[in-house]
Amino acid sequence: MSFLSLFKKSGKEKEVDESVLTDTFHKSIKDRLFKCLSKSILDLPIIVKESSVHSPVGREWLLRSGEGYCIRDVAHLQGRMVKGFLVNLASEFNIGSTEQGQFCLSVLLDEIQGQVDSTGDVKWGTSLLAVAQSAVYKAIEWIPNDVLTMDVEAVSETFEGLAVRNLTKDLNDFFKEYPRIVEALARLEGTTGAHLVGMQGGLKSIMDKALQKDKPVLFYDLYQRDTTNTFKKEAQ
Repeated sequence: MSFLSLFKKSGKEKEVDESVLTDTFHKSIKDRLFKCLSKSILDLPIIVKESSVHSPVGREWLLRSGEGYCIRDVAHLQGRMVKGFLVNLASEFNIGSTEQGQFCLSVLLDEIQGQVDSTGDVKWGTSLLAVAQSAVYKAIEWIPNDVLTMDVEAVSETFEGLAVRNLTKDLNDFFKEYPRIVEALARLEGTTGAHLVGMQGGLKSIMDKALQKDKPVLFYDLYQRDTTNTFKKEAQ
């Protein structure tokens, strides 16, 4: 299917065909989101060569050390992880200074923080940052003992494979439960792509109608699932 089929012709201007911003389109957005978030995590210096800086008596907490390597605690790399999320997201989706683009970055920061309960603590599973860290901890825990006796390259390679496996499951589960960032990016992609499609309404309209954090279903009032007539009209 041509990407142009995502849009319908109007007598005055091109507009996003909301009916086709559904499963296939959202999956492509989620795949790209997963790609840039995973890159941010895998780029972190978690497993590093042993040095005077990365030592058990140095400034940083270590989870483990071995033959010429150290495994750093990802909790002490939170700032770099968040920066990586923002930079890679902006790069992947060509986010500039438009209000829709900046809103996507704001939603990402909101999801990174998570939801807070009445006691002031973050609810488990609602924070993107906590979910990402948990996936990293599981990957480190699952590195086989025989690999841990090897060098930094072998340990790093095994860790990355386990981390990708955990991130694939955990991030997908997170986005199923909290799809706001995927929905926001889908809207951005549909309105600011290379095709320069126009769209009625602005940031206030998007926020008022669809991106309220506690709504269980997002954008369903805007989407119509049956696209048959749209495709017929496009072909005429």
